[in-house]
Amino acid sequence: MFETFLVALNLWTTPVAPAAAPRRLQVDVPVGLDVWQSPDVWSIPVYSAAATDPLQPVLYNEAAWWMVASGQWKRSGNAPAVEAAILRSSSDHFPFPGNVYSSTSPSEWKLPAAFKRVTNPVSGPARFHLRADMLPAPGPDGHMAVRQPDDSVLETYATIVLSTGQVVALSYGLSHLQSAGDGGENGQTASMIPCYLGVTDDSEISAGVIKHAMAITVPASYLSPQVAYPAYAFDRNALTDAHPYAGSLPMGGHLALSPDIDIASLNLATAEGRTIAEAAKTYGFIIVDRGGEGFTIRLRRNSDQPNTALRIWSQPLQSDLNAIFAHLVVLR
Repeated sequence: MFETFLVALNLWTTPVAPAAAPRRLQVDVPVGLDVWQSPDVWSIPVYSAAATDPLQPVLYNEAAWWMVASGQWKRSGNAPAVEAAILRSSSDHFPFPGNVYSSTSPSEWKLPAAFKRVTNPVSGPARFHLRADMLPAPGPDGHMAVRQPDDSVLETYATIVLSTGQVVALSYGLSHLQSAGDGGENGQTASMIPCYLGVTDDSEISAGVIKHAMAITVPASYLSPQVAYPAYAFDRNALTDAHPYAGSLPMGGHLALSPDIDIASLNLATAEGRTIAEAAKTYGFIIVDRGGEGFTIRLRRNSDQPNTALRIWSQPLQSDLNAIFAHLVVLR
């Protein structure tokens, strides 16, 4: 079950505590699920590998984000000549200990004092168990998370999977399911929270129970270059991007429905909306990354039990999400 990814992470599975003086969040932008974007290029694929799956190298390539964003390479299915060019420009060793796009400073690249740094092997590339059918999200960010047999989780950013099964990436991290589930794990998000945490699976919503806080991305216009636990950092270009941070919410901020709200009063029309609302009241939402123009709930890309009611936009579910977000309060 997907939720086993969260079983040991009390941070994500502990019910919210009422804030001393919660403030209402004013949402004036669209809200939705990341899988509603067409084509779906941002949702997070999460896999589990077995000890019998082959050990494959993970190689560093500084152009792994840009060459896909510019249309010259693809996340998978590259022609042999392109794969050869990718390999020629790749290296066994990752030169940076953490994310190249996360920072604790709005004016310089400054990583946290303590976090789980990337450790390169003495010789050769790092190797991990990978299945042949594992594919990253096809967009520029190219996220992919793969649970290893020892309950560690390989997380790659700007991932390219070659026909040989080798993986090329701009950055990677290795977190563990027994960890605190915070940015200290060097997750491949702006917050440094592992990208798979809080990602909701279709099967949870279909079953009517989400037992953890839900990961969301938030527009830059709502974000402030500040950090709230469990985040350890924010976007390195928070104030220099074409759409800079211009709000008050910190990265890692926790939003929720007020504990005293009666969900029946929201008049939600769908079972999916009611399930999300119950989780929003019990566990809330945690901001893990900067998003596009709206507030977006992260849904697992490669669910084993896809729910059409979630994968295809509908006005009833849209109205339910609008109602939920219209009643959120800021806990931190």
